[in-house]
Amino acid sequence: MIEKGKRLRIKAVFFDLDGVLVDTYRVWYQLFNQTLQHFGYKPVDLKTFALNWGRSTEDDVKIFMPGVKLNDVIKYFSENFSRFIKYMKVDSNAKIVLKALKKSGLKTGCITNSHKDITELELKKSGLKDLIDITITSDDVKRPKPDPEMLLKACKRLGVKIDEIIFIGDTITDLETAKRARCVFIGYKMQTPLKIKKLTDLIPLIKKNFLL
Repeated sequence: MIEKGKRLRIKAVFFDLDGVLVDTYRVWYQLFNQTLQHFGYKPVDLKTFALNWGRSTEDDVKIFMPGVKLNDVIKYFSENFSRFIKYMKVDSNAKIVLKALKKSGLKTGCITNSHKDITELELKKSGLKDLIDITITSDDVKRPKPDPEMLLKACKRLGVKIDEIIFIGDTITDLETAKRARCVFIGYKMQTPLKIKKLTDLIPLIKKNFLL
């Protein structure tokens, strides 16, 4: 939270990937239901999927596939994700905003509960890979979001403090991650104190509320 009359100096901006920089909702909905069926479970409807969007694979297994080995699900995700990548949509403003941030001297990061090989495929296909300075996936930490480990690890690698970063996310999981890390959070299409409806709203919001 920003104290009244105080403007924090920001050195880096971190983004969640799925649902913010790229739209992979259809990708994951289809892959998730195929995975459920592969392991002998019934597919879920859109409402159920939406309520659990943004969780870690570990949580998905606990909730929807009890008894299935976590590594088996991760392997199935990795082997079959590319079959649905054609449904991914890149936010039309993602490149513009990332370039503007870097031009302003800010570091950029991607913080995602997805797995490394899937994340690399998304970033490569979207054309965003070269615009992001640091990427932290669930494979890089012991505890994924909402644990703050991802944000803290990204900060350490970039040489910035947690109170010098902004995290942009679109789920309750992202919000909880920021709260636990004690960093500034901007909700993307969320009802949070600091929020944006589209990515191009980000630059004016940052310049108004923060020092660069």
